[in-house]
Amino acid sequence: MANSTLLSRRAFLAASSATALALPAAAKTALRPIRSTPSEVAWRELARRMRGPVLRPWDPDFYALNQPDNLRYAGTIPQGMARCTVAEDVATAIGWSRENDIALITRSGGHSYAGYSTTTGLMIDMRLLNHVSPGGDVVNVAGGAINESIYEKLTEMNATITHGRCPSVGAAAFLLGGGIGFNMREMGLACDQVASTDLVTADGTMLRLTANETDPDKQKLFWACQGGGGGNFGISTAFTLKVTPVPKTLTVFKIGWRNDPFKVAVLLTQALAKAPVTFGSRISFSAGKDIRVNLLGQLKGTTDELMAILKDVPPSDDNGTIIREMSYWDGQDFLAEPARPTYYQERSAFVNEELSVKALETGFQHLKLWPGTHDYCDLRFFQTGGAVNDKKPGDTAFVHRKSKWLMVVGLYWTAEDNRNADLMRRNHTWQNDFYQAMLPYAGGGAYQNFPDPSLVDWRLSYYGENFFRLADAKKDVDPTRVFNFAQAI
Repeated sequence: MANSTLLSRRAFLAASSATALALPAAAKTALRPIRSTPSEVAWRELARRMRGPVLRPWDPDFYALNQPDNLRYAGTIPQGMARCTVAEDVATAIGWSRENDIALITRSGGHSYAGYSTTTGLMIDMRLLNHVSPGGDVVNVAGGAINESIYEKLTEMNATITHGRCPSVGAAAFLLGGGIGFNMREMGLACDQVASTDLVTADGTMLRLTANETDPDKQKLFWACQGGGGGNFGISTAFTLKVTPVPKTLTVFKIGWRNDPFKVAVLLTQALAKAPVTFGSRISFSAGKDIRVNLLGQLKGTTDELMAILKDVPPSDDNGTIIREMSYWDGQDFLAEPARPTYYQERSAFVNEELSVKALETGFQHLKLWPGTHDYCDLRFFQTGGAVNDKKPGDTAFVHRKSKWLMVVGLYWTAEDNRNADLMRRNHTWQNDFYQAMLPYAGGGAYQNFPDPSLVDWRLSYYGENFFRLADAKKDVDPTRVFNFAQAI
């Protein structure tokens, strides 16, 4: 790419970011309007065409099904839910929404950090389209399956993929946005393991896209589905994922250090930088006056091998430390993080260098200044590198292929806190200042699967130079922006 073209594209992204920053709050809210309110006759027509049920706000379980994981967005209520049981239901719901000029959104697990699976229009609910089946060296996953269903089938297959820890997360968005997990340093991202996906586009066309696609248009679209983010190009109704046999030996661990936390943080990050790719970890530093260091993860190896990695920062026995050798899927049960709907915002950045003493000093300074909520806040780092970086930034839509860590500044609060405007203002200001202070030590953009509603330069941060290829794919397959939300391509 010529330098002038590169500069002009960066200038476009900068201008787009500046425009977004200048929008008043009302204009930002208007990015997801109620375009229309269909008649009851129209809703009955949708129900007649669908194989699955259509729910309205007065139906049983409607509000329970609508509740997202992030309770910040629980007040956004759809006019109706189309609960799809087959791919044809998805095409029907998309076509009906276009006929009636009503905004649509897709819901699978409901874990969008920024509430992008909520709407005041039509929710296309995929959760009944949830079957999972083995296929030799692959597993076939329907578009509405959640992680728990996939894990159950993989346990039967004695196989694994790169996967997360929360059982109720929807597989589709996880895969479409990249997909991180403790296996990624050895096996690559989850999106790298996608062999095919079935996609329903804005005009209702049902496509099969494969990794060895020969049609140029389908090639472009399959590439976009490997990290381009959920809800941008269509609705994925199925995936085929390449699986890997589980290891014979797995050591899982939850380790905490209370004493001399800054020294531990420095020694720990230095030790983990030398760990083999069979080691997957997340370090977290809790906020407040008394900072605690926590290490969570797995090693495809023995306890002795783990202790060799941690020889400079040996775990103490009195801080809730648990280290166990277990079978692979028993180990994943140990590491699992069940959903806990609450109020939260997470701000992420990929870190392309090893964590310096200065970076950790900055982090600890801000952690001690936390205004406090009735929940918690932390600074955490997921260890990346290894096979994540084996591909080039343009090989898939997932552009972040040079990182060593994924950093998150996470803030969590309760309903009581949410009613305290002054407290939340101070917490959000603190979080934003903290995030900005840490950015000079990052440099690798933000993670599109952790969408951040306050991220102004999200195009460049999520997608880098791949944004322009993604925008071309979007123009081809969804020129009228049927699939739209605040940070949609």
